[in-house]
Amino acid sequence: MLLAVYAADYLEQAEYDTGNPEEDLKTQSLVRQLVYNPKLQSACPLPFNEAKLWQGESGPELMQQIQKQFRNISALMDCVGCEKCRLWGKLQVLGLGTALKILFSVNGQSTKNQPLQLQRNEVIAFLNLLNRLSESVDFVRKMAPQFDKFMEGQHYHPAGGSVSL
Repeated sequence: MLLAVYAADYLEQAEYDTGNPEEDLKTQSLVRQLVYNPKLQSACPLPFNEAKLWQGESGPELMQQIQKQFRNISALMDCVGCEKCRLWGKLQVLGLGTALKILFSVNGQSTKNQPLQLQRNEVIAFLNLLNRLSESVDFVRKMAPQFDKFMEGQHYHPAGGSVSL
């Protein structure tokens, strides 16, 4: 919930400078349409409050562990042999990193005196990640009836997996 609110606030107020004023206005309009889309807002009537993750004694430690693990994942992406896979993986990892940057900010600010700042490539990666995640959710929604139909003919057996009846 807070991630969506902070990201929405930031994305709406961000300056989009493509060098073409008409395209800049179009981009800003499209971002507003995305951020304030009623379908998106109604899709999650009881959103998760991410701020509760950082409360309590273990909150700061949990945040540091997540950041450390994320850095490890980012470093692993450099080892991917396929250039295309590495490029798309790094783009998605940067999108996740941007989401974490927003999430770890306090009330949308990195520090009390300095507002959250995202670089152009972070915004691009974040929007790309949102697109990829929405495509995945759409795929699952479309495939769920077929999966349910398939599972009707299967019976789970703990020792050996699924068994056809």
